[in-house]
Amino acid sequence: MDKRNLLRVVLPILAAVAAGIGWLMMEKPHRDVGGEVARHKMVPEELQMVLAEGGEAAAPYLDAVVELYGVVLEDDGRRVMLEGGVVASWDTTRAHRTLEEGELLKLKGRVTGYDDLFEEVRMDGLVLVE
Repeated sequence: MDKRNLLRVVLPILAAVAAGIGWLMMEKPHRDVGGEVARHKMVPEELQMVLAEGGEAAAPYLDAVVELYGVVLEDDGRRVMLEGGVVASWDTTRAHRTLEEGELLKLKGRVTGYDDLFEEVRMDGLVLVE
């Protein structure tokens, strides 16, 4: 009888603790790429070459904030294509202006990966560096 009463008390408490931990893990704030300091500063061609090699050379750049100094090929308001093989999605929480083709500027974003088929670096959370 004592074991049954103990289970009636302990199991709901354990379930509540597990649910609380799960809720805390799911409700993390989004990463603020624009507020982070860039780990690497380079031109798009250099980043593309490093990630094309893959393996250990590319590992420090993946999921890292990188500042790029490059020339705009295209900006459709959602994504920017830079000369040198970089395609980056804008940070949707920040306002940004539309970039002109051929414009030279500094951008910062998080490297999400490398597309072997198109030979492009993929980034998100893109912001303009003033």
